[in-house]
Amino acid sequence: MLIPLYILGLLIRVGPQHGYQIKKMFEDQLSDFTQIKLPTIYYHLEKMEKEGLLAASSEKNSKGQDKTIYSITKKGKSSFYQLLNGFLQFEYHPTFPSDAVFYFSSQIDHSLILESLKRHIQNIQQALNVLSKHKTESLQFLPEEAKEMALIIFGHHERHYQAELNWAQETITSFETH
Repeated sequence: MLIPLYILGLLIRVGPQHGYQIKKMFEDQLSDFTQIKLPTIYYHLEKMEKEGLLAASSEKNSKGQDKTIYSITKKGKSSFYQLLNGFLQFEYHPTFPSDAVFYFSSQIDHSLILESLKRHIQNIQQALNVLSKHKTESLQFLPEEAKEMALIIFGHHERHYQAELNWAQETITSFETH
């Protein structure tokens, strides 16, 4: 239900948009903290239109091509607030599929685990760098009233990445000393 929530919320925030503009906003504004596959946006736009959450109209672009413009309906606004309120539960149930590697570590060469952990650390450090760069860029363009919420979101993700980085480094140390 996250994709419809974000699509509806973006349309409430910025008004009617065509699919490419919505996709671009996902890339530019949401990619740091959502794991949404961008090709699915068009599927959701069509589905949400059929459900009456969005209205679609056609408009010609500068090249004379038809573009579908999506706007939120009254039903869509109601659905957005219902979805948003549902997320006020702040449930936290992380799962870590890689824990199976440690559970069955007697069945695998420990050097493979160490190599994977080292790659994991590099990936996390790269993700932290990208996040930091995007935070700096975003804060330059956000209006003042949006900066505090952006800092909360970025901080939430930075802390999770940092915790994962610390865990991976401690795990390597543990493997290397035993």
